[in-house]
Amino acid sequence: MSELGYDGIEFWKQYLDHADLQWTREECRRRGVEILQVCPYFDFTTSLASSIDTLNEADHFIQYATEIGAKYIRTYTGRTPGRDASDEQWDRAVMGIQTVAERAALEGVSLMLETHQVIHGGACLVDTSPNTLRMLSLIDRPNVDLALQLPLVGETPEFTAIQLGGKAVQVQAHNWIGATQKSWGELTFLDSGEHDFAAFMRVMKSHGFDGWVSIEHADHHPWEETAAHEADYLRRLIIEMSK
Repeated sequence: MSELGYDGIEFWKQYLDHADLQWTREECRRRGVEILQVCPYFDFTTSLASSIDTLNEADHFIQYATEIGAKYIRTYTGRTPGRDASDEQWDRAVMGIQTVAERAALEGVSLMLETHQVIHGGACLVDTSPNTLRMLSLIDRPNVDLALQLPLVGETPEFTAIQLGGKAVQVQAHNWIGATQKSWGELTFLDSGEHDFAAFMRVMKSHGFDGWVSIEHADHHPWEETAAHEADYLRRLIIEMSK
């Protein structure tokens, strides 16, 4: 990926559970690619049992992150939309993430709290800007950072950027044509969808964002084509925004 201009890579649970971690770490080092994060599927909100299972899974992913040299563990709150969540579910998510953050801190690992909403079919508590700010305030741990994946419920991308641009350290970048609250519509390249990605990034930058942009949902075209196209587009966009 470095030959295409990418600085880093993420590894998901589906790979890590079966991977040779030492080989993966060395191969990324050889290619000059940083391992940004490992990506489990946490669920603190569905039930007490799912929260206990998540804490056990978190221990595995702290070990994965340590062995592979990843800086972050992607962190979901669970499968409950913010509007439907009880105080108990909020408390369970906050205390669960605090526990994982404290365990991860002992190994020099941070958490990347990722926004999600009902369009994914797997909603979470941080599905609006107010809910996200509330969650970060309640967690209150120095090694918990924020990743934005758009859109959030009832918000334009620009509104989200104004609210959260100064908090986020990562954007999970994608674009779409014809998305609704229940469907992505058609996913497409960052510069080809109905969402003005460049305008969103300008607002993000103006509100303090200076972090990672990760390509998300990249299988709308063959991955090699998507990877090359998006890297070229992002390089041009970065140059344009620096003027």
